[in-house]
Amino acid sequence: MNKTVEKYIYLLIETIVLIGFVAFIFFNKNAVVTYFCPLMQKMYTTKLIYLAVLIFVISHIAGYSLCAFLKTKVSALVDAYQKRHENISIEKDSDKAKIAALEAKIATLEAALESALKNK
Repeated sequence: MNKTVEKYIYLLIETIVLIGFVAFIFFNKNAVVTYFCPLMQKMYTTKLIYLAVLIFVISHIAGYSLCAFLKTKVSALVDAYQKRHENISIEKDSDKAKIAALEAKIATLEAALESALKNK
């Protein structure tokens, strides 16, 4: 698939999720949530909007962190591949240079042989 199309699809999905999130918060702006914290052994009451925004922000930070980690890992693999490719191309160039040197030596020896045969 084309990279530009993938970017637009990603942006479209992200926009739909953001609009859905904003609509959810708008329609539930006065809702109150009571939850139990097992560490403190207490019941807490807060507005749903605070929890929703907190979860939204944390999930985006986590997603960004994961993408940054994967990008560094992929770029390290790409760098290793490029280095390997350069080494292979250098070896090919080295082999080509050796072949050219041998062909030059052969041509020189053939010329020397022809001149030696003419002088006999």
